[in-house]
Amino acid sequence: MERTGTFSSIAICIATAALGACASAPDPKPEIQAAKALVTQAEQSGAAEFAGKDLETARDRLRLAQDADEAHKDADAQRYAGEAAVNAKLAIANTAAAKAERAAVENQEGVDALRDEANRSGTP
Repeated sequence: MERTGTFSSIAICIATAALGACASAPDPKPEIQAAKALVTQAEQSGAAEFAGKDLETARDRLRLAQDADEAHKDADAQRYAGEAAVNAKLAIANTAAAKAERAAVENQEGVDALRDEANRSGTP
């Protein structure tokens, strides 16, 4: 009798572990939400103007992640969400760089204009 109880306990533990292993696939939703937030941030930063290709790639990868999640392909959904996040970050960085370059050019033009004005004023 005791042996049957032990086997039953072991069988229950094995079944529980097997079910737990099936259910332990990481949920891709947090990664998808993070990627969605980064894509939104990139859009708001002006990436459409300065880093359109990177932004479009991020949007495409986000759509693929959402589609994979709906199809319960969690590994694919996580991978695509990660790619979307990386591309959105790249769009944000490229946008910041382009804006900084534009500001530097405008500042240099301002300095040049002031220099020209100073040279004209100094000449009798």
